[in-house]
Amino acid sequence: MRRGGAVARILLLRHASCAPSPSVQQMPQQFLQSSTARPASLTFTRWIHTNAALRSQGGGDGGGGTTTAKTEEKPSHGDAKSAHEEEIVDERTLVLHAAMAHVRRLGWMESALVAGARDVGLSPSIVGSFQRKDAALVEFFMDDCNHKLQEQLEGKEKELSNMLLADRIASIVRMRLEMNVPVITKWASALSIQANPLNAATALKQRAQLVDDIWHAAGDRSSDMDWYTKRALLGAVYMTAELYMLTDFTPGYRDTWTFLEGRIKDAVNARKTGQEAVHLAQAVSQGLSNSLASFFNKQSTSSKS
Repeated sequence: MRRGGAVARILLLRHASCAPSPSVQQMPQQFLQSSTARPASLTFTRWIHTNAALRSQGGGDGGGGTTTAKTEEKPSHGDAKSAHEEEIVDERTLVLHAAMAHVRRLGWMESALVAGARDVGLSPSIVGSFQRKDAALVEFFMDDCNHKLQEQLEGKEKELSNMLLADRIASIVRMRLEMNVPVITKWASALSIQANPLNAATALKQRAQLVDDIWHAAGDRSSDMDWYTKRALLGAVYMTAELYMLTDFTPGYRDTWTFLEGRIKDAVNARKTGQEAVHLAQAVSQGLSNSLASFFNKQSTSSKS
C-alpha cells in the first residue's frame, strides 16, 4: 500500500507539473484574425513566439488568462501533418514579406527570396518550396496592395461619397496605382510575369477582384448585365493607365493622373449602351496589348544594344 501510494503521489506531481500544450483554441482572438493578404498562419507564428516568451517568464500559456492543467493528449498523425503544413506556409509568408524589401534592387527574382529568407533567419533552401518563384512575389504584392487599398477606403467613405462618380472612381484607381511607385522600375517585368500562361489565371483573378472592389467602393450595386460591362471597361482603363505610368517621367506622375481622369470620365459620362461599352473595352484592351508588346520589344532591344 505504501509503495502504491508513493507511486500515486509521483504520478500526481508529474501531472501537475505538465503544462498544457498550446493549441489554436487557446489563442487570443486578435491573433486569429486573417485576410487574403495576411493569412492566419502568419498570426499563428506571432502567437507562438509570444507564448514562448511568456512561458519563459512564468506567465502561463500566452492566452491572456490562467488555465487549469489538463491531461495532455498525444497529437494524431493528421494533426501533426496539419501543423507542419501550417508552419511551412507561415514561413513562406514571412519570406515573401521580407523579400519585398529587395525587389527594387534585385527584381522579382529568386535572389530576392533568398535575401528575404536570410532576413527572417531561415535557410535559403526554403526558396525551393516555391514552385513559381517570381510569380509568387508578384502575386503576394498584388494581394498585399489590394488589402491595403481596402484598409484605406474604410477611412475615406465620407470623402468619396461627396464626389461625382467619375471623380470617385479615378480617385480610388489612383490610390491603387500609387502603390506601384516603390517598385515602378521593376513593374514592367512584373507585367511580363503575369502574362505568362502559367500565371495568367491568377493574375486575371486578382485584377478582376480589384476592379470589383473599386466599383463596390464607388457605390455600384448593379446586378444585371451592366455589372459585367462596367467591370470589363474599368479593367481595361486600369491596365492602360498602369502601362502609361511606366513611361511617365513627369513630377508625381502628373500626366498619368490626367490621362486616367480623362479615360474614366469618357467611360462614365458617355453613358454608353452595354454593347458599346463592350466594344470600347475591347478596343482599349487591344490598344493596351499592342502598346505592351511594343514596350517590351523596346526594352528587349535596348538591353541587347
